[in-house]
Amino acid sequence: MKAEIGGEHAAGGLPAVTVGLPVLNEETHLPTCLEAVIGQSYANIVEVLVADGGSTDLTRDIVEDWPDDRVRLLENPRRIRPAGLNVCIAAAKGEIFVRVDARTKLAPDYVERCVAALERTGAAMVGGPMRFSATSAAERGVQAAMSSRIGAGPAQFRREAAQGAFVDTVYLGAYRLETIRRLGGYDEWFGGNEDAELAWRAQQAGGVYLDPDVRSTYAVREGLGPLWRQFRRYGRARAVTMRKHPSSVSARQLAVPALVAGVLSPWRRPVVACYAAAVAGRALLGVLQDGPAVGAVLAMSLPTMHAGWAVGFFEGMTQRSAPPAGGGSGGEAGDAGADCQPLPATPDLH
Repeated sequence: MKAEIGGEHAAGGLPAVTVGLPVLNEETHLPTCLEAVIGQSYANIVEVLVADGGSTDLTRDIVEDWPDDRVRLLENPRRIRPAGLNVCIAAAKGEIFVRVDARTKLAPDYVERCVAALERTGAAMVGGPMRFSATSAAERGVQAAMSSRIGAGPAQFRREAAQGAFVDTVYLGAYRLETIRRLGGYDEWFGGNEDAELAWRAQQAGGVYLDPDVRSTYAVREGLGPLWRQFRRYGRARAVTMRKHPSSVSARQLAVPALVAGVLSPWRRPVVACYAAAVAGRALLGVLQDGPAVGAVLAMSLPTMHAGWAVGFFEGMTQRSAPPAGGGSGGEAGDAGADCQPLPATPDLH
């Protein structure tokens, strides 16, 4: 029986929640993701909107055959992730929107804690740290790289032991539909950095709050090729965010460009030596903590991440067209992208 769709009058006065996730060829991870969403302790999740960007595997069948009729399939003709999120936002009937990725498994009380954090803090956006799940040695090596300070920098949402605080961005995010629509939705120039770009705008509308009790796990990618593409996309999108919001630049986002500048400078030898020593030291720690196979993957993952990010960053800084200044997609979330084009890249929703 479909839950009643409405505001705070349903389910004992709880605000109605819409869960939205963009997908593309996620048959492997989507069932686990949806099971976690449907199994939430929160009593007023009124719909789960899945925006598909043209999957060619069993993703669409999984959604259409899901036994809970709150799960609905939407079309994302632009294929990219921020466009899919805007499709969900335009169709949402809840009061609060909880953004999820197919590779993410939510803790049972995830939605409950997001709603509580929104109401307790008055923030425009809330979310938790990015925690990783990994099984094989290769996955654990990537996990170690992505969660290390040398790999991901000092961002609070990357820290397992993060403290509750107002920050610059969070993993995924939850917000009131009224707020996200007023901000213009996700900016579709920013595939790969759309959450951080939205969070920057949300800071002007009430702030972004990191709650360490909002728990989820992200299934890391196995293989250096997918990792390179992921971080190249991150770097490109971060550069475009800097061009749109120059005041958003922080020191940690300049670390990789500074490293590249050092490698290209007359002091390249000591720079490369210091970098190699840092990578080797972190890899050795990985060996001691989780064995030689993990340490080896970690040693390869760190330069892969940094090189991919650097290439993407310089692509984003040198591309001719710049993103429109101001808000998000421009106008209503359902009209996202009418006046702008996504970053030139192979469509990828991760």
